[in-house]
Amino acid sequence: MKASTTISKLSLRAAIGVAAFTIAIGSAQAQPKELSILSGSPGGTWYPVTAGIAEIFSKSGTRTNAEVGAGLANMARISAGQSELAVTTSTVPPIARNGVAPFKEKINDVRGLAVLFPSYQHVGVTRESGAKSIKDLAGMEVNCMAIGNSTHAAFVDRLKAADMTEDDIECARGSHTFASNAIKDGNLEGFTLLSGYPNGTYTELFHAKDMRLLPMNEAEAKAMQDGNPGYAATEIPAGSYPGQTEAIPTVRSDLIMIAHEDMSDDDAYWVVKTMLENLDDIRSVHSVMRPITPEYMAAITGIKMHPGAIRAFEEAGVLTAIK
Repeated sequence: MKASTTISKLSLRAAIGVAAFTIAIGSAQAQPKELSILSGSPGGTWYPVTAGIAEIFSKSGTRTNAEVGAGLANMARISAGQSELAVTTSTVPPIARNGVAPFKEKINDVRGLAVLFPSYQHVGVTRESGAKSIKDLAGMEVNCMAIGNSTHAAFVDRLKAADMTEDDIECARGSHTFASNAIKDGNLEGFTLLSGYPNGTYTELFHAKDMRLLPMNEAEAKAMQDGNPGYAATEIPAGSYPGQTEAIPTVRSDLIMIAHEDMSDDDAYWVVKTMLENLDDIRSVHSVMRPITPEYMAAITGIKMHPGAIRAFEEAGVLTAIK
């Protein structure tokens, strides 16, 4: 009887040991081996932020690269399975879901993981141009960014809110760096971007050239919000850029991290959990990330949240309403 009892105890211990080993192996396998993050164009805020996050993921054991991308195109590329992760603005999922131009088909297979930071619409012009409102851009040469870029889409919405189109201005379609250099050389009178503040390219340009930001009036802000719920009225505080002595009314949209709905729950959970566990490092990648909180990260609107992200935020006790 004693021998039988001893064998039973040994068998039980062995079973427990095997189960614990299996759980440990399962946990180790839950971490993705490699990730890529589609970002924005060099010279903007998106790229250094995503590059910083990629470095944090890599240090946590998952080799990760940030790649050049564009907000609208990133949504389509995630849907097509061309990258594991991407960033886009909160204004993009609503139009993608409904198949609104430039999207030719409805996109319903992309999910949100986390909110990263707010992006503010900037429209900067030389003081020499004399422009003081968006309507004053009529006939001027302005960098509108490439079609498929979130900055371009927001600028088109801004023009529409002022009863204008790109046909009313002379549009160039270069990068932030191209636009800055062209303005310094006297070949452009302004350029727009969607970015956190202070944006590095704008800061350098405002140091080198006498520039101003064009304010948005209440009617324009309301028209943009009515057209897309991803916009929110806000302002760029005084002193954000050299020579900017007053707050500039504008709109913002949130930069969000997205993934395909087919990303495993474990991988999505790891991505969000790793960011939550490394918030101090996340805040240090760029000044726009300093105010980030778990509550803000969880406040995704306009897109369904991935179940793995929901699990991570629920564990952190900060899950907010998902619209």
